[in-house]
Amino acid sequence: MRTALLSTAGAIVTLLLAAGCSSSDTPQPVPAGTAASSTVPAVDEGDHDHDDGPGAAPSAPPAPAAIDAATGYVQRWARPTLDQPTWLAGLQPLVLPAYAPLLADTDPANVAATTLTGAPRAPSSTTDTVVVDVPTDAGPIRVTVVAASGRWLIASAAPAPEPS
Repeated sequence: MRTALLSTAGAIVTLLLAAGCSSSDTPQPVPAGTAASSTVPAVDEGDHDHDDGPGAAPSAPPAPAAIDAATGYVQRWARPTLDQPTWLAGLQPLVLPAYAPLLADTDPANVAATTLTGAPRAPSSTTDTVVVDVPTDAGPIRVTVVAASGRWLIASAAPAPEPS
């Protein structure tokens, strides 16, 4: 029984770490009236790996719809004054089904961001995955967006790493 319990706990911790989601590190909401940028940022070639390996999607400029999906997600996510059910209902249509349960455990009051503060930037991009850093008043949020069922959906979001 104890082994099964430890195994289950380890799996949950691994899932949370892989998803990059933590209510204590969650940025704060963006005001609903903040407009998403319709301009597509250039891929930062310094951060982009051109040797994607066998079977990987080919490198490509970031899709404008992927940038819009990431920006729209952060705008809806950065609304700490909403009650949890309303906040979650606004995010669920934008995320992969596997990511939604992690959001269900998040209290929007713990989100530090309240507004976008600049244009999004895509440090890496392939034909089916775009990583977007969306600047907020609580720091940039790194959003991974994937092509799924003909749409761009959020696979994960977490504070962006500090530049090295």
